Amino acid sequence: MRYAILSDIHGNLEALTAVLHALAAERIDRLLCLGDVVGYGADPSACLERLRAREAMTAAGNHDLACVGKLDVNGFNDAARAAVVWTRAQLSIADVDALRRFPLTVTVEPFTLVHGSLRHPQRFEYLVDAAQVVDTLTTCRTLLCLAGHTHLPCFIEFDRGQRRLMRMVTHPQPMADLAYEDAPDARRYLINPGSVGQPRDGDPRASFVVVDTERRRVSFHRTPYDVLAAQQKIRQAGLPEFLAARLAMGR
Repeated sequence: MRYAILSDIHGNLEALTAVLHALAAERIDRLLCLGDVVGYGADPSACLERLRAREAMTAAGNHDLACVGKLDVNGFNDAARAAVVWTRAQLSIADVDALRRFPLTVTVEPFTLVHGSLRHPQRFEYLVDAAQVVDTLTTCRTLLCLAGHTHLPCFIEFDRGQRRLMRMVTHPQPMADLAYEDAPDARRYLINPGSVGQPRDGDPRASFVVVDTERRRVSFHRTPYDVLAAQQKIRQAGLPEFLAARLAMGR
């Protein structure tokens, strides 16, 4: 099967629309989302509806839960808190119900989906150092662990027996057609698709991943979108200027 892996859409309808258009040529069987569908951007409801229409299996992100009162926003920065307050006022009853139903982790063989870290899913840790990655991949019970949250695309191979990272591929290295072994007793793999709606690796294009489980291949993709339109909506909504400006920088 061919799976599309999306994460961190953050209410950016222009970016999500561009990704879904790009996926039309990829013969996708199923769409998986790693959370943070809402927050920051100006189209939370429309993004949720697009995912519902495609029956996307979605894990909860910290912004998703904060926007329905299931996560304290005291740890959020000022711009993120302002976006949460604004987003709450935009959500329909159906939107709130959908966000409340997002689970912290999802298992869809051969994948485990989580927004942050598997060792403490409810804490939404950033997987930014080797020890955290090793802990998460040691905890993971499936061959492939899908995690978002950092907005940084990466592919990591882990040797279970030696408890060490064997391979790490990140932007701007070539990230197309990466192979993985079907060896669940010996290997684990971490795949972070980067962010659809707010990339932070210096490339403003929307980021997503396609996994072909028959060929055992992982391909990272980037697609341009109408950044100016997304920025204009953020400004018209009265959201913090930083949330609009950063889209053009990919930071």
